[in-house]
Amino acid sequence: MQAGSVLPAAMGPSVRSDLQPENLDARAGGRSRDALAGQGRPGAPLVYSRSETGRRPAYFRVLERVFGARRARLRSLLFARAPVLFLMVEEAFLLYVLVGLFRALLGRRTVGLLLKPGPLAVSPRWENRWRRAVLQRLKRCRAIRTLSIVPFSVLPPAAAIADGYIYDFQLWDLSEEQRKAVNALRAERRPGDRLVLTAIGSQCGRKGFDLFADIYARSARLRACYQFIACGKVAVADAEHAEVLREGGGVTVDRFISDAELLGAYAASDAIWCFYPRTGDHAFGILGRAAQLGLPVVVREGSLAHRLCAIEDVPHLAARMEGLSARLAGPLPPRAELRGRRAAERFALESEATLRAALGLAAPHTATGA
Repeated sequence: MQAGSVLPAAMGPSVRSDLQPENLDARAGGRSRDALAGQGRPGAPLVYSRSETGRRPAYFRVLERVFGARRARLRSLLFARAPVLFLMVEEAFLLYVLVGLFRALLGRRTVGLLLKPGPLAVSPRWENRWRRAVLQRLKRCRAIRTLSIVPFSVLPPAAAIADGYIYDFQLWDLSEEQRKAVNALRAERRPGDRLVLTAIGSQCGRKGFDLFADIYARSARLRACYQFIACGKVAVADAEHAEVLREGGGVTVDRFISDAELLGAYAASDAIWCFYPRTGDHAFGILGRAAQLGLPVVVREGSLAHRLCAIEDVPHLAARMEGLSARLAGPLPPRAELRGRRAAERFALESEATLRAALGLAAPHTATGA
C-alpha cells in the first residue's frame, strides 16, 4: 500500500481537527511569537548558510528563538559588528576561514558549526587532512570558535579540530506545545496487533532505506511483528526498494513531509529507524527528535549513533546487519518520555551556554526578587 497524501498516523474520525497535521504548527505556537520576540535584540548574531535544505531551516528556527538570530547575506559577513555564525562550516570552508580571520583583525567574533566532523577529524584523504590542519591552527585564535555538533565523548578526535561542542539542535528543540500535540495524537492512536517501525525523512541509501525495505520483504517473522512505514520522499535511485517494501506489505509516504506531519509520524510509531551505513552516520536529527520523545531507535552496532545512545542513555536497539532481523523480532526497549524530556532540557542548557560563550553574548537576565 502506498499513501500519497495522508500520513498513516493516528488517523480516523475520532482525531480532533486541531490535531490534524496541518494544525499542529498552530498548536505549537508556530514561529510567530518566538520569532517576533527575538527580532531586534541588540547584538543578535547573524547566521550564514549557503543552502536552505535538510536540517538547516530547523536549526535556524532554534537560533532565532533562543538568540534572536537573523539570516546573513554574503556581503554583510565581513564588517558586521554582531557575531557571525556559519551554520555549516563544511559547505563553505574557505569562506569561513577567510571571513573569520578578517573579522578577527577587527576584533569581531565568528563561530562555525561542524555538522559532519567525522571525516574532517579522522579521514586520511588529502582534502580532509589540509582542512584538519587549518582548523587545528584556528584554535589559537580566540575570535574564531569552531564547534562540533557531535559531542567529544562520542567522537573524541573532534576535540583536535573544534574548540567545543553542542548537542545537535534536534536533540533539544521541541517546545512544550509540540510535546503536548504529540502526546495527544498518541492518546488517540488506534494501535493494531503489530508494532510500527518508521523510517522518517528522505529515503535513500545513505539512511539505509535499501536494508529497511529488504529485511521487511524477506522476513515473514518481522512482517508478523511489525508494520514498516517509510515516511518521506524516496530518492529516484531507490524507487525499486520502495516497490519492494510495498510488495512486502510495508507503507511508503513518498512525498515531502512537513514538520507538523513529522510529529504525527513520531506519535504513530513504536520505534524509529536510525540504522544508517557509515555514509549517514553523522546524522542525529531523526534520532534526536525520537530521543526527546523517549522513543526507542534502531541503530547500527558500533556507529556514532550507537555511541550517543549508550553515553546519553537514549532508549535504543543496537544490532549488526547480519543479525538485525533476529534482534528486531525480540522485545523493544520501552518508551521513556520523562527520561527524554530531562535529557533534552540538559542538552539545551549546555548547548545554549556553549553557543552564548562562543558568540560573546551576555547571559540572559533573570528576574530577582525585591
